[in-house]
Amino acid sequence: MSGRRSVPWTMLSVSVAAIYAFILGPILITAAVSFNATNRSFFPPRGFSLRWWQGAFSPEWVAPLVFSLQIAGLTALVATAVGVPLAFALNRHRFPGRELVRLITVGPLILPTLVTGIALLQFLSQMGLHEWMGFRALLIGHVVICLPFSVRTIAISLAAMPGGVERAAASLGAGPLGVLRRVTIPLIMPGLFAGAAFAFIHSFTDINLSLFLASPGQRPLTVAILSFLDFGFAPTLAALSIISLVIPLAIIA
Repeated sequence: MSGRRSVPWTMLSVSVAAIYAFILGPILITAAVSFNATNRSFFPPRGFSLRWWQGAFSPEWVAPLVFSLQIAGLTALVATAVGVPLAFALNRHRFPGRELVRLITVGPLILPTLVTGIALLQFLSQMGLHEWMGFRALLIGHVVICLPFSVRTIAISLAAMPGGVERAAASLGAGPLGVLRRVTIPLIMPGLFAGAAFAFIHSFTDINLSLFLASPGQRPLTVAILSFLDFGFAPTLAALSIISLVIPLAIIA
């Protein structure tokens, strides 16, 4: 009888192990390729060398990496700053057009970022704002596609707040700003941070929208990697891929 019961657990364990191998296998292979001694992407690696990691930290790649970090950091800040009042309005108030505002807010989650990038490119071109291409266009586009993460996580935190806590603080003499600063914000801080983290990661790893809005002198790391792939896959790209993976993982951790 115990043998029969162990069969489903064995099958589940094998399935979970296969899923993890499918997810982590390419990452481990990419990490191994980055240590090749030759300029070809062999697996298993042929020899051991750190020169590809040195190349990954050369000015050619550090500039787009820093640019990506700047865009992602500003996107997280702006998306969170805009997401807080939007989440409060959608969660706490009833007003005409509320559902329309909600649909517009979560719309970027439904539309592919490729479509959003083309639409924003066409809009800037029609408005004669060609000089916005690069940093400003990327910041606007990334805020648009990352705003739903902030709004949703903050709204969930607001909905999960204990009932009557804000009224209790107000009854004890706290003003509206005092209630917001000392009660509401600390209680929704997990949602604030989660929204900012999701916005940062989504912006940092975006390629579809950035491909249309980047300029030659202002390219995120993802666009720079894609452009370099025209010349083939070098072990330097493997090192850069691991770097671009470690940064979001560090934020999540």
